[in-house]
Amino acid sequence: MNSTFPITLFYNVNDKLHFKTFDVKQNTSIECFIKEFKISSITNARTYEIGIYGKIKNRDYLIQPNDRLELYSKITADPKVRRKKLAKR
Repeated sequence: MNSTFPITLFYNVNDKLHFKTFDVKQNTSIECFIKEFKISSITNARTYEIGIYGKIKNRDYLIQPNDRLELYSKITADPKVRRKKLAKR
């Protein structure tokens, strides 16, 4: 018998934080999670990383109960450069 446990995925869409809860089977890797729940359709980002509590994980990482999955998309602007431009104004 394969037991499941709830996992919450946090992600950004149009600069707003969203979250969604999924029931995941034990011994599910991040790669299997992405494919099974079609995570690519949730975000409009072409490339992204997935982390657990702020640390990026390899896609072969096995998801554990109480993990907080976070989807990271690439930043569009360098924060340092943006602050310098704002300071010049």
